[in-house]
Amino acid sequence: MLGVGAPALALVCASLWAVAPSALAKGADGASTRALARATTALLHAARPDIPKGLAAIKSFANEVAVQCPKVAAASPQNEGAEQLDDEVVGALTVVGYRTTTGPIDRFYAAVKGLRWSNPKLTRAVRKFATKLQKLVHLSVPSLCGDIKEWAASGYKTLSTGTTRFLQGYNAVDPEAEEGPLILRLLEPYATPADVPVYRDIENFESQLAEAEAHAVVYYKRLMSAIELNQ
Repeated sequence: MLGVGAPALALVCASLWAVAPSALAKGADGASTRALARATTALLHAARPDIPKGLAAIKSFANEVAVQCPKVAAASPQNEGAEQLDDEVVGALTVVGYRTTTGPIDRFYAAVKGLRWSNPKLTRAVRKFATKLQKLVHLSVPSLCGDIKEWAASGYKTLSTGTTRFLQGYNAVDPEAEEGPLILRLLEPYATPADVPVYRDIENFESQLAEAEAHAVVYYKRLMSAIELNQ
């Protein structure tokens, strides 16, 4: 459930730091804040067991591609096409990792997509983040070997339609680093600081993500070495 990019779920959980279930906000804002807290807590607890599953999926996928098309990009130049194919590799590994937690993310999306606050910017930010995360886990994994072979066949000048299509979809749904902190700031008027046990639980989860991501980077480097894609 992770990729070699920024861990999106950590951004969701960062929001929980300022969204304690004991939030003092009243009325619709308070109800939405508490609902977001419950949904985030549920996602946190459900996703934790999927971290090793996601890492195993990334390792398996990387090994499979390395075996299917070793040295497929051995003669590739260092150009814009190579950079975009590197992005495709990263995106593919990210999708493969996150797909192991599709169920919890789908439930999180269902729980928060209809939440509203009196601040429309906060409503949009939460909905946008949840929508991106939900669409991310439902992206189709690209054919890396096929896409690189097509690029090579063009004399390393033209990317395949598969690469272009995947990157358009992936870039549209890959959560940006500032989205989580933005939600946290906008939630401040409606919530009290998180209690220490919850904060420690989140820290532990983020620590597990960071450790797993470090392993994912190793698999990414091994894959890049196997296909010999120049960066």
